[in-house]
Amino acid sequence: MDSCFVDITTEFLCVAFHSILYYASVYPKSIFESRKKYNIVVYRSIHPEVNQYIDLCLKSIAECLKSNQLGCVEFAVTDSDYKPILKFVFQFDRNNYFNETTDAYLIQAEQNLRAFCLKLSSVSNNFKDLPEDVSFTIYVHTNESTAVSMAANPEFEDFPLVEVEEKQEETDKIIPLRRFPVRNHFIDTYIELK
Repeated sequence: MDSCFVDITTEFLCVAFHSILYYASVYPKSIFESRKKYNIVVYRSIHPEVNQYIDLCLKSIAECLKSNQLGCVEFAVTDSDYKPILKFVFQFDRNNYFNETTDAYLIQAEQNLRAFCLKLSSVSNNFKDLPEDVSFTIYVHTNESTAVSMAANPEFEDFPLVEVEEKQEETDKIIPLRRFPVRNHFIDTYIELK
């Protein structure tokens, strides 16, 4: 796997996860600080436990990306019973026509990541009426062999992956955000409203 793609993607998902928490008001605005990323203002949690959970999830995601076994990541905002109210979906597709010289300096990639963040802030009015007691969960879609190898890896023993019963819920309430290339992959992003 292209290590540049892994680094860019995990950094992007970190920004996206913190931004979702901010715009969906999962936590009070007071636990966020503003930072500059992709030439725009973004928000990052300063809560140690929230940051630790996100960082551990990102470490698992990076491991799945390195082994080329990540199909999708879902960032779910959940109700008090931990059932998803809305999901932010990040799907990964390999770009079979990737050319090393295309966007060699990652200028287009940065513009696409900036555009995603701006789009996220502009659609945030679609999830302003969430209940007050929401939480979040991050789902990593990988295969069984990758999950088993990660479970055997001492680096992940403090944060094991938990298999979730596969349930497919259909929804016709989808807000497409953006499809963009990053190195040798495409990332499709959209929101599923429940």
